[in-house]
Amino acid sequence: MTSSLRNSIHRRNHKERSQLSHRAKLGFLEKHKDYVKRAKDYHSKQDRLTRLKQKAAERNKDEFYFAMTKEKTKGGVHLKDRGSVALPTDVVKVLKTQDENYVRTMRAANLKKIDKIKTQLSAMVDLTNPDDEEDDLGTKEAQVLREAGILPSQSRKGRKLHVVFVDDDDDGK
Repeated sequence: MTSSLRNSIHRRNHKERSQLSHRAKLGFLEKHKDYVKRAKDYHSKQDRLTRLKQKAAERNKDEFYFAMTKEKTKGGVHLKDRGSVALPTDVVKVLKTQDENYVRTMRAANLKKIDKIKTQLSAMVDLTNPDDEEDDLGTKEAQVLREAGILPSQSRKGRKLHVVFVDDDDDGK
C-alpha cells in the first residue's frame, strides 16, 4: 500500500458550515473561497482602472486621426452615435417586454414598501390617543393620513363598538 493511499484513509473530511438559522436574516455566509474569488475580482478591476488611468495620463494630446473629424464631444466627453440604423422588430419587442417587467417588478417592490410603512404608521397611531394627535397635526396632514387609511375617519370616530363573542343568542342579551 502506498503512503499517500494509507494517509488518505485517516484524513477527516472537513465540511463547511452553513449560516446559522438565527443569523439567516443577514444573508449568505461567505466562505473563504468566496472571499478569495471576490477579492481577486476586486483587485483585477482596480488594476484595470489603474492601467486605464495611466494610459489616459500618458496619452499624446496632439495625436490625430482623420476619423476624429466626424466624432463629437460635449463638455469634453466623447459622444458615441449608434447611427440611424433601426433595430429589428423582434429586438424591440424583447426590449419592451423587459422594460414592462422591470416596471412591474419595481411597482410591486414599492407597493410592498408602502404597505410596510403603512403598518408601521398604523401601529404608531394605535399607541397614541387620536384626539391628542389631531391637535398636533395640521388639518392637511390629518386628512392625508385618513385618506391613506392610517387614521380613523371622522364618521367612525364617534361610533365605538363593543364586540362580545357568545355561543348562543340568549347569552348575548
